[in-house]
Amino acid sequence: MGHREILKRASLAHVCGDTLVAAVAGLALYASFPPLGWWWLSVPALTLYISRIDEARSLHALTVTFIFGMSMWLPLIDWVFLAVGSRPAWFVLAFVQTLFLLLWVVFVRWTQLWPWARGPLVQALVYAVSWAGVDAVRLRWPWSGFPWGSVALPQVDSPLGHLAPYGGTSVITTVVVFCAVLLRRMFARRDASSHAERWFSRPFLAVVLAVCYVAPAAIPLSNRAEEGLLRVGIVQGDIALPGAQAYKRRGEVTGNNMRATLQLAKDPATTGNPIDLAIWGEGSVDRDPAAFPDVAKSIETASRAVDAPILMGYTNINERNRVKNWLALWEVGTGMDEALRYSKHVPVPFGEFIPFRGYISSFATEVAQSSRDMEAGEEPPRMDVVARDGRTVPLAVGICFEAGYPTVIAAGVGLGGQAIVTPSNNYHFRSSGESAQQGQLLRMRAMEYSRSAIQASTTGHSYVIRPDGSVLASTATQQVATVVADIPLRSSLTVTARAGEHIPIALMALTVLLVAVSLAGLARGRVSAFPNSACE
Repeated sequence: MGHREILKRASLAHVCGDTLVAAVAGLALYASFPPLGWWWLSVPALTLYISRIDEARSLHALTVTFIFGMSMWLPLIDWVFLAVGSRPAWFVLAFVQTLFLLLWVVFVRWTQLWPWARGPLVQALVYAVSWAGVDAVRLRWPWSGFPWGSVALPQVDSPLGHLAPYGGTSVITTVVVFCAVLLRRMFARRDASSHAERWFSRPFLAVVLAVCYVAPAAIPLSNRAEEGLLRVGIVQGDIALPGAQAYKRRGEVTGNNMRATLQLAKDPATTGNPIDLAIWGEGSVDRDPAAFPDVAKSIETASRAVDAPILMGYTNINERNRVKNWLALWEVGTGMDEALRYSKHVPVPFGEFIPFRGYISSFATEVAQSSRDMEAGEEPPRMDVVARDGRTVPLAVGICFEAGYPTVIAAGVGLGGQAIVTPSNNYHFRSSGESAQQGQLLRMRAMEYSRSAIQASTTGHSYVIRPDGSVLASTATQQVATVVADIPLRSSLTVTARAGEHIPIALMALTVLLVAVSLAGLARGRVSAFPNSACE
Protein backbone atom coordinates (compact mmCIF):
# COMPACT_ATOMS: atom_id res chain seq x y z
CA MET A 1 0.00 0.00 0.00
CA GLY A 2 1.45 3.34 -1.07
CA HIS A 3 1.84 6.35 1.19
CA ARG A 4 -0.92 8.21 -0.69
CA GLU A 5 -3.38 5.41 -0.06
CA ILE A 6 -2.40 5.40 3.61
CA LEU A 7 -2.93 9.16 3.84
CA LYS A 8 -6.30 8.87 2.06
CA ARG A 9 -7.52 6.21 4.48
CA ALA A 10 -6.24 8.16 7.46
CA SER A 11 -8.05 11.25 6.20
CA LEU A 12 -11.30 9.29 5.78
CA ALA A 13 -10.94 7.87 9.28
CA HIS A 14 -10.36 11.39 10.59
CA VAL A 15 -13.54 12.66 8.91
CA CYS A 16 -15.58 9.73 10.22
CA GLY A 17 -14.21 10.25 13.71
CA ASP A 18 -14.98 13.94 13.69
CA THR A 19 -18.52 13.41 12.41
CA LEU A 20 -19.11 10.90 15.20
CA VAL A 21 -17.83 13.41 17.76
CA ALA A 22 -20.05 16.10 16.20
CA ALA A 23 -23.10 13.84 16.49
CA VAL A 24 -22.32 13.23 20.17
CA ALA A 25 -21.91 16.98 20.71
CA GLY A 26 -25.23 17.69 18.98
CA LEU A 27 -27.06 15.12 21.08
CA ALA A 28 -25.44 16.51 24.22
CA LEU A 29 -26.62 20.03 23.34
CA TYR A 30 -30.14 18.66 22.72
CA ALA A 31 -30.03 17.04 26.17
CA SER A 32 -29.49 20.46 27.77
CA PHE A 33 -33.06 21.41 26.75
CA PRO A 34 -36.32 19.93 28.06
CA PRO A 35 -37.54 17.27 28.37
CA LEU A 36 -34.14 16.12 29.71
CA GLY A 37 -33.03 19.56 30.88
CA TRP A 38 -29.39 18.70 31.59
CA TRP A 39 -28.40 22.37 31.33
CA TRP A 40 -24.82 21.76 32.47
CA LEU A 41 -24.11 19.96 29.17
CA SER A 42 -24.55 23.05 27.00
CA VAL A 43 -21.03 24.51 27.35
CA PRO A 44 -19.19 21.15 27.12
CA ALA A 45 -21.28 20.21 24.07
CA LEU A 46 -20.31 23.42 22.30
CA THR A 47 -16.69 22.94 23.34
CA LEU A 48 -16.65 19.47 21.82
CA TYR A 49 -18.16 20.77 18.58
CA ILE A 50 -15.76 23.73 18.35
CA SER A 51 -12.81 21.39 18.84
CA ARG A 52 -13.79 19.68 15.57
CA ILE A 53 -14.14 22.82 13.46
CA ASP A 54 -11.04 24.73 14.48
CA GLU A 55 -8.96 21.72 13.46
CA ALA A 56 -10.70 21.46 10.11
CA ARG A 57 -10.50 22.90 6.65
CA SER A 58 -13.63 24.53 5.28
CA LEU A 59 -15.32 21.50 3.68
CA HIS A 60 -14.53 19.36 6.70
CA ALA A 61 -15.88 22.06 9.03
CA LEU A 62 -19.10 22.27 7.01
CA THR A 63 -19.58 18.50 7.18
CA VAL A 64 -18.99 18.42 10.92
CA THR A 65 -21.35 21.37 11.44
CA PHE A 66 -24.12 19.74 9.42
CA ILE A 67 -23.92 16.58 11.52
CA PHE A 68 -23.79 18.60 14.75
CA GLY A 69 -26.76 20.77 13.79
CA MET A 70 -29.02 17.96 12.62
CA SER A 71 -28.10 15.83 15.66
CA MET A 72 -29.30 18.64 17.89
CA TRP A 73 -32.32 19.90 15.96
CA LEU A 74 -33.99 16.65 14.94
CA PRO A 75 -34.60 15.32 18.47
CA LEU A 76 -35.26 18.81 19.84
CA ILE A 77 -38.23 19.44 17.53
CA ASP A 78 -39.51 15.88 17.08
CA TRP A 79 -42.94 17.27 18.02
CA VAL A 80 -43.20 18.92 14.58
CA PHE A 81 -44.17 15.53 13.16
CA LEU A 82 -46.94 15.20 15.76
CA ALA A 83 -48.28 18.65 14.86
CA VAL A 84 -48.26 18.44 11.05
CA GLY A 85 -48.14 14.70 10.40
CA SER A 86 -45.24 15.09 7.98
CA ARG A 87 -41.69 13.85 8.45
CA PRO A 88 -40.39 15.97 5.55
CA ALA A 89 -41.62 19.12 7.34
CA TRP A 90 -39.72 18.03 10.47
CA PHE A 91 -36.50 17.43 8.49
CA VAL A 92 -36.83 20.64 6.50
CA LEU A 93 -37.23 22.78 9.62
CA ALA A 94 -34.21 21.11 11.25
CA PHE A 95 -32.21 21.63 8.04
CA VAL A 96 -33.15 25.31 7.77
CA GLN A 97 -32.02 25.91 11.35
CA THR A 98 -28.77 24.06 10.63
CA LEU A 99 -28.16 26.33 7.63
CA PHE A 100 -27.59 29.21 10.03
CA LEU A 101 -24.86 27.17 11.75
CA LEU A 102 -23.30 26.47 8.36
CA LEU A 103 -23.31 30.19 7.62
CA TRP A 104 -21.64 30.86 10.96
CA VAL A 105 -18.90 28.28 10.50
CA VAL A 106 -17.99 29.66 7.06
CA PHE A 107 -17.61 33.09 8.59
CA VAL A 108 -15.47 32.03 11.57
CA ARG A 109 -13.16 30.08 9.28
CA TRP A 110 -12.61 33.34 7.38
CA THR A 111 -11.74 35.19 10.57
CA GLN A 112 -9.03 32.68 11.41
CA LEU A 113 -7.13 33.93 8.37
CA TRP A 114 -6.23 36.99 10.44
CA PRO A 115 -3.29 36.49 12.84
CA TRP A 116 -4.88 38.84 15.40
CA ALA A 117 -7.99 36.61 15.53
CA ARG A 118 -6.13 33.43 16.50
CA GLY A 119 -5.31 34.23 20.12
CA PRO A 120 -7.61 32.49 22.63
CA LEU A 121 -9.37 35.58 23.98
CA VAL A 122 -9.86 37.23 20.60
CA GLN A 123 -10.95 33.96 19.02
CA ALA A 124 -13.43 33.42 21.83
CA LEU A 125 -14.79 36.95 21.41
CA VAL A 126 -15.08 36.67 17.62
CA TYR A 127 -16.76 33.26 17.81
CA ALA A 128 -19.14 34.45 20.55
CA VAL A 129 -20.19 37.74 18.97
CA SER A 130 -20.67 36.19 15.54
CA TRP A 131 -22.64 33.21 16.91
CA ALA A 132 -24.92 35.60 18.82
CA GLY A 133 -25.29 37.80 15.74
CA VAL A 134 -26.21 34.93 13.43
CA ASP A 135 -28.54 33.50 16.07
CA ALA A 136 -30.26 36.88 16.42
CA VAL A 137 -30.99 36.74 12.69
CA ARG A 138 -32.26 33.15 12.98
CA LEU A 139 -34.64 34.12 15.77
CA ARG A 140 -36.17 36.84 13.58
CA TRP A 141 -35.96 35.63 9.99
CA PRO A 142 -37.41 34.32 7.72
CA TRP A 143 -40.90 35.57 8.45
CA SER A 144 -41.01 35.68 12.26
CA GLY A 145 -37.98 33.43 12.79
CA PHE A 146 -37.89 30.39 15.06
CA PRO A 147 -37.28 31.08 18.77
CA TRP A 148 -36.38 27.51 19.75
CA GLY A 149 -32.88 26.16 20.24
CA SER A 150 -30.97 29.20 21.51
CA VAL A 151 -28.02 28.10 23.64
CA ALA A 152 -29.09 30.80 26.10
CA LEU A 153 -32.28 28.99 27.11
CA PRO A 154 -30.78 26.14 29.18
CA GLN A 155 -29.05 28.82 31.23
CA VAL A 156 -32.28 29.62 33.08
CA ASP A 157 -30.93 27.03 35.54
CA SER A 158 -27.25 28.05 35.40
CA PRO A 159 -25.37 31.02 36.87
CA LEU A 160 -25.41 32.65 33.43
CA GLY A 161 -29.18 33.01 33.67
CA HIS A 162 -28.61 35.87 36.09
CA LEU A 163 -27.45 37.95 33.11
CA ALA A 164 -30.96 37.86 31.62
CA PRO A 165 -32.08 41.24 33.01
CA TYR A 166 -28.90 42.82 31.60
CA GLY A 167 -29.13 41.95 27.92
CA GLY A 168 -31.38 38.93 27.60
CA THR A 169 -30.68 35.95 25.38
CA SER A 170 -28.27 37.92 23.18
CA VAL A 171 -25.84 38.60 26.01
CA ILE A 172 -26.22 35.12 27.51
CA THR A 173 -25.59 33.46 24.14
CA THR A 174 -22.43 35.53 23.72
CA VAL A 175 -21.10 34.49 27.13
CA VAL A 176 -22.00 30.80 26.64
CA VAL A 177 -20.04 30.57 23.37
CA PHE A 178 -17.19 32.66 24.82
CA CYS A 179 -16.88 30.15 27.68
CA ALA A 180 -17.03 27.19 25.29
CA VAL A 181 -14.15 28.53 23.18
CA LEU A 182 -12.03 29.26 26.26
CA LEU A 183 -12.66 25.73 27.52
CA ARG A 184 -11.60 24.39 24.14
CA ARG A 185 -8.37 26.42 24.15
CA MET A 186 -7.56 25.31 27.70
CA PHE A 187 -7.48 21.66 26.62
CA ALA A 188 -5.99 22.04 23.14
CA ARG A 189 -2.85 19.92 22.66
CA ARG A 190 -0.88 22.98 21.65
CA ASP A 191 -1.56 26.65 21.00
CA ALA A 192 -0.73 27.42 17.37
CA SER A 193 -1.45 31.12 17.83
CA SER A 194 1.78 31.54 19.78
CA HIS A 195 5.32 30.40 18.94
CA ALA A 196 6.16 30.03 22.64
CA GLU A 197 3.22 29.34 24.89
CA ARG A 198 3.70 30.83 28.37
CA TRP A 199 3.37 28.62 31.44
CA PHE A 200 0.59 30.81 32.82
CA SER A 201 -1.50 30.93 29.62
CA ARG A 202 -3.82 28.05 30.42
CA PRO A 203 -4.22 28.86 34.13
CA PHE A 204 -5.09 32.40 33.05
CA LEU A 205 -7.76 31.07 30.68
CA ALA A 206 -9.12 28.90 33.49
CA VAL A 207 -9.47 31.96 35.73
CA VAL A 208 -11.20 33.97 33.00
CA LEU A 209 -13.55 31.06 32.29
CA ALA A 210 -14.40 30.60 35.95
CA VAL A 211 -15.11 34.30 36.41
CA CYS A 212 -17.28 34.49 33.28
CA TYR A 213 -19.29 31.40 34.20
CA VAL A 214 -19.58 31.66 37.98
CA ALA A 215 -19.52 35.40 38.75
CA PRO A 216 -23.02 36.10 37.33
CA ALA A 217 -24.46 33.99 40.14
CA ALA A 218 -23.72 36.93 42.44
CA ILE A 219 -26.18 39.13 40.52
CA PRO A 220 -29.41 39.27 42.55
CA LEU A 221 -32.75 38.43 40.94
CA SER A 222 -35.60 39.90 42.96
CA ASN A 223 -39.01 38.34 43.61
CA ARG A 224 -40.16 41.31 45.67
CA ALA A 225 -43.74 42.41 45.00
CA GLU A 226 -43.37 46.08 44.05
CA GLU A 227 -47.08 46.48 43.27
CA GLY A 228 -48.61 43.92 45.61
CA LEU A 229 -49.87 40.44 44.75
CA LEU A 230 -52.42 39.07 42.31
CA ARG A 231 -54.19 35.84 43.25
CA VAL A 232 -54.77 33.75 40.14
CA GLY A 233 -56.41 30.45 39.37
CA ILE A 234 -55.09 28.54 36.34
CA VAL A 235 -57.58 26.21 34.70
CA GLN A 236 -56.34 23.33 32.53
CA GLY A 237 -59.54 21.75 31.21
CA ASP A 238 -57.84 19.24 28.87
CA ILE A 239 -58.99 18.16 25.41
CA ALA A 240 -59.94 14.68 24.25
CA LEU A 241 -57.67 13.46 21.46
CA PRO A 242 -57.75 13.82 18.54
CA GLY A 243 -58.18 17.49 19.38
CA ALA A 244 -59.48 18.50 15.96
CA GLN A 245 -62.46 16.20 16.46
CA ALA A 246 -63.12 17.60 19.94
CA TYR A 247 -63.33 21.12 18.52
CA LYS A 248 -65.94 20.00 16.01
CA ARG A 249 -68.30 19.12 18.89
CA ARG A 250 -69.68 22.49 19.92
CA GLY A 251 -69.28 23.29 23.58
CA GLU A 252 -67.12 20.28 24.48
CA VAL A 253 -63.84 22.12 25.06
CA THR A 254 -65.62 25.06 26.70
CA GLY A 255 -67.47 22.60 28.92
CA ASN A 256 -64.22 20.95 29.99
CA ASN A 257 -62.88 24.30 31.21
CA MET A 258 -66.17 25.23 32.83
CA ARG A 259 -66.24 22.00 34.86
CA ALA A 260 -62.61 22.42 35.88
CA THR A 261 -63.43 25.97 37.01
CA LEU A 262 -66.36 24.68 39.07
CA GLN A 263 -63.91 22.30 40.76
CA LEU A 264 -61.59 25.23 41.37
CA ALA A 265 -64.44 27.13 43.03
CA LYS A 266 -64.79 24.27 45.56
CA ASP A 267 -61.06 24.07 46.23
CA PRO A 268 -60.24 25.03 49.86
CA ALA A 269 -57.51 27.27 48.43
CA THR A 270 -60.19 29.51 46.88
CA THR A 271 -63.14 29.21 49.27
CA GLY A 272 -61.29 30.95 52.09
CA ASN A 273 -59.18 33.23 49.92
CA PRO A 274 -60.91 33.98 46.59
CA ILE A 275 -58.96 34.54 43.40
CA ASP A 276 -58.70 37.83 41.52
CA LEU A 277 -58.54 36.22 38.08
CA ALA A 278 -59.12 32.83 36.45
CA ILE A 279 -56.92 32.06 33.44
CA TRP A 280 -57.95 29.57 30.77
CA GLY A 281 -55.74 28.39 27.91
CA GLU A 282 -55.54 29.40 24.27
CA GLY A 283 -58.55 27.98 22.42
CA SER A 284 -60.20 27.11 25.73
CA VAL A 285 -63.50 28.37 24.29
CA ASP A 286 -64.42 26.41 21.17
CA ARG A 287 -66.81 28.95 19.61
CA ASP A 288 -67.07 32.73 19.49
CA PRO A 289 -69.09 33.51 22.63
CA ALA A 290 -70.52 36.61 20.94
CA ALA A 291 -72.14 34.37 18.31
CA PHE A 292 -73.08 31.30 20.38
CA PRO A 293 -75.21 32.05 23.47
CA ASP A 294 -74.86 28.51 24.88
CA VAL A 295 -71.06 28.85 24.89
CA ALA A 296 -71.36 32.28 26.52
CA LYS A 297 -73.64 30.75 29.19
CA SER A 298 -70.98 28.17 30.10
CA ILE A 299 -68.36 30.88 30.55
CA GLU A 300 -70.73 32.97 32.67
CA THR A 301 -71.50 29.94 34.85
CA ALA A 302 -67.80 29.41 35.47
CA SER A 303 -67.17 33.10 36.12
CA ARG A 304 -69.99 33.28 38.68
CA ALA A 305 -68.74 30.15 40.41
CA VAL A 306 -65.34 31.71 41.19
CA ASP A 307 -66.79 35.24 41.37
CA ALA A 308 -63.91 36.52 39.24
CA PRO A 309 -63.19 37.51 35.64
CA ILE A 310 -61.90 34.84 33.27
CA LEU A 311 -59.09 35.45 30.79
CA MET A 312 -59.97 33.08 27.94
CA GLY A 313 -58.96 32.28 24.38
CA TYR A 314 -60.99 31.58 21.24
CA THR A 315 -60.86 31.98 17.47
CA ASN A 316 -63.27 33.32 14.87
CA ILE A 317 -63.35 34.32 11.22
CA ASN A 318 -63.21 38.03 10.41
CA GLU A 319 -64.74 39.95 7.54
CA ARG A 320 -61.64 39.29 5.40
CA ASN A 321 -62.17 35.53 5.76
CA ARG A 322 -59.09 35.23 7.97
CA VAL A 323 -58.76 33.44 11.29
CA LYS A 324 -58.29 35.62 14.37
CA ASN A 325 -56.83 34.12 17.54
CA TRP A 326 -58.17 36.11 20.48
CA LEU A 327 -57.60 36.63 24.17
CA ALA A 328 -60.56 38.24 25.91
CA LEU A 329 -61.63 39.04 29.45
CA TRP A 330 -65.03 37.77 30.58
CA GLU A 331 -66.43 39.84 33.44
CA VAL A 332 -69.02 38.43 35.84
CA GLY A 333 -72.49 39.56 34.77
CA THR A 334 -71.34 41.75 31.86
CA GLY A 335 -69.49 39.29 29.65
CA MET A 336 -66.86 40.22 27.06
CA ASP A 337 -65.91 43.67 25.81
CA GLU A 338 -64.76 43.05 22.22
CA ALA A 339 -62.96 46.40 22.14
CA LEU A 340 -60.53 45.24 24.84
CA ARG A 341 -59.38 41.97 23.26
CA TYR A 342 -55.89 41.00 22.13
CA SER A 343 -55.24 38.94 18.99
CA LYS A 344 -52.07 37.03 18.22
CA HIS A 345 -49.39 39.23 16.65
CA VAL A 346 -47.05 36.49 15.38
CA PRO A 347 -48.87 33.60 13.65
CA VAL A 348 -46.71 30.52 13.14
CA PRO A 349 -45.49 30.09 9.53
CA PHE A 350 -46.74 26.85 7.91
CA GLY A 351 -48.88 26.18 10.99
CA GLU A 352 -51.20 29.17 11.28
CA PHE A 353 -50.50 30.76 7.92
CA ILE A 354 -48.94 29.44 4.74
CA PRO A 355 -46.33 31.59 2.97
CA PHE A 356 -46.53 31.29 -0.81
CA ARG A 357 -49.82 29.47 -0.31
CA GLY A 358 -50.64 29.07 -4.01
CA TYR A 359 -47.45 27.09 -4.60
CA ILE A 360 -47.03 25.20 -1.33
CA SER A 361 -50.62 24.02 -0.83
CA SER A 362 -50.49 22.16 -4.14
CA PHE A 363 -48.24 19.47 -2.68
CA ALA A 364 -47.95 20.01 1.09
CA THR A 365 -49.69 18.52 4.10
CA GLU A 366 -53.26 18.85 5.24
CA VAL A 367 -52.24 21.82 7.39
CA ALA A 368 -50.90 23.65 4.33
CA GLN A 369 -54.09 22.90 2.45
CA SER A 370 -56.34 24.45 5.11
CA SER A 371 -58.73 27.01 3.72
CA ARG A 372 -57.77 30.06 5.79
CA ASP A 373 -54.67 31.82 7.08
CA MET A 374 -54.47 33.45 10.48
CA GLU A 375 -54.29 37.24 10.42
CA ALA A 376 -51.75 38.97 12.64
CA GLY A 377 -53.20 41.32 15.24
CA GLU A 378 -52.29 44.92 15.93
CA GLU A 379 -53.78 45.44 19.39
CA PRO A 380 -51.41 46.47 22.21
CA PRO A 381 -50.16 43.35 24.05
CA ARG A 382 -51.55 44.58 27.36
CA MET A 383 -54.78 43.70 29.14
CA ASP A 384 -56.04 45.26 32.36
CA VAL A 385 -57.65 43.29 35.18
CA VAL A 386 -59.49 44.80 38.15
CA ALA A 387 -58.44 42.90 41.26
CA ARG A 388 -60.82 42.10 44.09
CA ASP A 389 -59.50 45.04 46.13
CA GLY A 390 -60.23 47.48 43.30
CA ARG A 391 -56.70 47.83 41.88
CA THR A 392 -56.29 47.90 38.10
CA VAL A 393 -53.52 45.44 37.24
CA PRO A 394 -51.96 45.70 33.74
CA LEU A 395 -50.77 42.40 32.26
CA ALA A 396 -48.32 41.87 29.39
CA VAL A 397 -49.91 39.20 27.21
CA GLY A 398 -49.01 36.90 24.35
CA ILE A 399 -50.42 33.68 22.94
CA CYS A 400 -48.64 30.30 22.84
CA PHE A 401 -45.42 30.56 20.78
CA GLU A 402 -45.33 34.31 21.42
CA ALA A 403 -43.65 33.43 24.72
CA GLY A 404 -40.61 32.85 22.52
CA TYR A 405 -40.64 36.30 20.90
CA PRO A 406 -39.06 38.97 23.11
CA THR A 407 -40.53 41.74 20.97
CA VAL A 408 -44.13 40.82 21.87
CA ILE A 409 -43.52 40.39 25.59
CA ALA A 410 -41.22 43.43 25.74
CA ALA A 411 -43.94 45.59 24.19
CA GLY A 412 -46.42 44.48 26.86
CA VAL A 413 -43.94 45.11 29.67
CA GLY A 414 -43.05 48.48 28.16
CA LEU A 415 -46.74 49.40 28.18
CA GLY A 416 -46.82 48.84 31.94
CA GLY A 417 -47.44 45.11 32.25
CA GLN A 418 -46.76 44.02 35.83
CA ALA A 419 -46.88 40.28 35.06
CA ILE A 420 -46.70 38.15 31.90
CA VAL A 421 -49.53 35.85 30.83
CA THR A 422 -49.29 33.58 27.76
CA PRO A 423 -52.23 31.17 27.40
CA SER A 424 -51.33 28.20 25.23
CA ASN A 425 -52.90 25.22 23.47
CA ASN A 426 -50.55 22.24 23.25
CA TYR A 427 -52.86 19.40 22.27
CA HIS A 428 -51.10 19.02 18.90
CA PHE A 429 -47.90 18.05 20.71
CA ARG A 430 -49.41 15.55 23.17
CA SER A 431 -46.82 14.50 25.78
CA SER A 432 -43.76 15.56 23.78
CA GLY A 433 -41.15 17.99 25.06
CA GLU A 434 -42.70 20.98 23.24
CA SER A 435 -44.77 22.28 26.15
CA ALA A 436 -41.84 22.05 28.59
CA GLN A 437 -39.59 23.79 26.04
CA GLN A 438 -42.17 26.54 25.75
CA GLY A 439 -42.17 26.80 29.54
CA GLN A 440 -38.39 27.22 29.43
CA LEU A 441 -38.80 30.08 26.95
CA LEU A 442 -41.28 31.75 29.30
CA ARG A 443 -38.91 31.32 32.24
CA MET A 444 -36.33 33.26 30.23
CA ARG A 445 -38.87 36.03 29.54
CA ALA A 446 -39.65 36.19 33.28
CA MET A 447 -35.95 36.62 34.07
CA GLU A 448 -35.31 39.13 31.28
CA TYR A 449 -38.11 41.47 32.40
CA SER A 450 -38.23 40.59 36.12
CA ARG A 451 -41.92 39.69 35.95
CA SER A 452 -44.01 36.81 37.20
CA ALA A 453 -45.09 34.72 34.22
CA ILE A 454 -47.95 32.31 33.63
CA GLN A 455 -48.37 29.69 30.94
CA ALA A 456 -51.97 28.45 31.10
CA SER A 457 -52.34 25.50 28.74
CA THR A 458 -55.51 23.71 27.70
CA THR A 459 -53.69 20.37 27.98
CA GLY A 460 -50.46 21.11 29.91
CA HIS A 461 -47.88 21.88 30.87
CA SER A 462 -49.14 24.94 32.74
CA TYR A 463 -46.64 26.98 34.75
CA VAL A 464 -46.53 29.70 37.39
CA ILE A 465 -43.08 31.30 37.25
CA ARG A 466 -41.52 33.76 39.67
CA PRO A 467 -39.67 36.88 38.43
CA ASP A 468 -36.34 35.14 39.07
CA GLY A 469 -37.30 32.34 36.66
CA SER A 470 -37.94 29.68 39.29
CA VAL A 471 -41.10 27.60 38.91
CA LEU A 472 -43.65 28.16 41.67
CA ALA A 473 -46.14 25.57 40.38
CA SER A 474 -46.68 23.39 37.31
CA THR A 475 -48.99 20.71 35.94
CA ALA A 476 -48.52 17.54 33.92
CA THR A 477 -49.77 17.08 30.36
CA GLN A 478 -53.03 15.59 29.05
CA GLN A 479 -54.97 15.86 32.29
CA VAL A 480 -57.46 18.13 34.02
CA ALA A 481 -55.70 20.34 36.57
CA THR A 482 -56.01 23.63 38.42
CA VAL A 483 -53.43 25.78 40.18
CA VAL A 484 -53.94 28.63 42.66
CA ALA A 485 -51.08 31.04 43.28
CA ASP A 486 -50.28 34.52 44.56
CA ILE A 487 -47.93 36.13 42.06
CA PRO A 488 -45.80 39.20 42.84
CA LEU A 489 -46.43 42.21 40.62
CA ARG A 490 -43.52 44.37 39.54
CA SER A 491 -43.25 47.67 37.65
CA SER A 492 -39.51 48.45 37.49
CA LEU A 493 -37.83 48.03 34.11
CA THR A 494 -34.70 45.95 33.58
CA VAL A 495 -31.84 46.85 31.25
CA THR A 496 -33.19 44.27 28.81
CA ALA A 497 -36.61 45.92 28.84
CA ARG A 498 -35.16 49.39 28.32
CA ALA A 499 -32.72 48.30 25.58
CA GLY A 500 -35.32 46.43 23.56
CA GLU A 501 -33.95 45.38 20.16
CA HIS A 502 -30.81 47.54 20.39
CA ILE A 503 -28.62 44.74 21.82
CA PRO A 504 -29.40 42.07 19.17
CA ILE A 505 -29.18 44.71 16.45
CA ALA A 506 -25.74 45.73 17.73
CA LEU A 507 -24.56 42.10 17.66
CA MET A 508 -25.90 41.64 14.13
CA ALA A 509 -24.12 44.83 13.07
CA LEU A 510 -20.84 43.72 14.66
CA THR A 511 -21.12 40.39 12.88
CA VAL A 512 -21.63 42.11 9.53
CA LEU A 513 -18.66 44.37 10.27
CA LEU A 514 -16.42 41.39 11.08
CA VAL A 515 -17.54 39.68 7.88
CA ALA A 516 -16.78 42.83 5.88
CA VAL A 517 -13.31 43.14 7.43
CA SER A 518 -12.56 39.48 6.70
CA LEU A 519 -13.75 39.72 3.10
CA ALA A 520 -11.77 42.91 2.57
CA GLY A 521 -8.66 41.18 3.80
CA LEU A 522 -9.27 38.23 1.50
CA ALA A 523 -9.81 40.51 -1.47
CA ARG A 524 -6.68 42.58 -0.85
CA GLY A 525 -4.45 39.65 0.00
CA ARG A 526 -3.36 41.16 3.32
CA VAL A 527 -3.77 38.04 5.42
CA SER A 528 -1.18 35.45 6.24
CA ALA A 529 -1.28 31.93 4.92
CA PHE A 530 -4.22 30.00 6.30
CA PRO A 531 -3.00 27.54 8.93
CA ASN A 532 -4.49 24.08 9.20
CA SER A 533 -5.78 25.00 12.63
CA ALA A 534 -5.59 27.64 15.29
CA CYS A 535 -5.08 25.01 17.91
CA GLU A 536 -4.65 21.30 18.06
